[in-house]
Amino acid sequence: MLRAVIFDYGNTLIGIDPSTPSRRTDYADVVARPGAERLASHLAERGLLDARAEQMRFIGLYLKTREKNRLAAEVAGDEITAEASLAEALAEVGTPPAGSALLHEAISVYFTAEEERIVALDGAMETLEMLRATGVRIGLLSNATDGRYVERVASRLGMRPFFDPFVVSADIGVRKPRAEAFHAVLDRWALPAEDVAMVGDSLYHDVAGANRLGLYSVHFTQIANPGDPAYRDHVAPRAAASSPAALRAAMTPLLNAAP
Repeated sequence: MLRAVIFDYGNTLIGIDPSTPSRRTDYADVVARPGAERLASHLAERGLLDARAEQMRFIGLYLKTREKNRLAAEVAGDEITAEASLAEALAEVGTPPAGSALLHEAISVYFTAEEERIVALDGAMETLEMLRATGVRIGLLSNATDGRYVERVASRLGMRPFFDPFVVSADIGVRKPRAEAFHAVLDRWALPAEDVAMVGDSLYHDVAGANRLGLYSVHFTQIANPGDPAYRDHVAPRAAASSPAALRAAMTPLLNAAP
């Protein structure tokens, strides 16, 4: 029955190191703000920000711009990249337009604070290895504002070779749950929808999007998704798993039925 699996990325295969101290459930105090502080220092070293006061203003502005664009992207389904948010924030503080190479470098600096704290969820690699051993195709479909960041983390954790294709919303311009995002993976495989599973932590992005296309939706619940309560009454996954071990157990009967 199951010939391919699409995985979400954040809170499905990876997460913030549980030992990371944080006052917030989204870890913004140890990821987003420190990243913006590193970004401001980097831009000052490159001569794009001058006084300390300008750097502090930029930090708040960039974080505000990122959140504004995140909400806009959720509504429209069109991804707004981290680079686009950076260019917008720089323009607002009056900095001359920066070239793409400088923006690439600056965004890489911004994400270092997050990358340093990301770990693979216990058992995630075993799940990928099990699927590969059965010959099931594996793809990744992530809503993220920078594809290079996701690829760096996947490579560091040893996950990147498992995925073909490896699709990030920042690179294709659309986000889950839009059908176009899923088709960026599905069109590479040309498999019947009922032979493909989608595994993710979001009822809205992953489960609802998969259900509309007829995929076998699996809700991964190890890390609670703050957006899920709004959809629990009207979005139902085909299966649910609270850990990688539970996910493997749920998939095993379907894998054994695969040709």
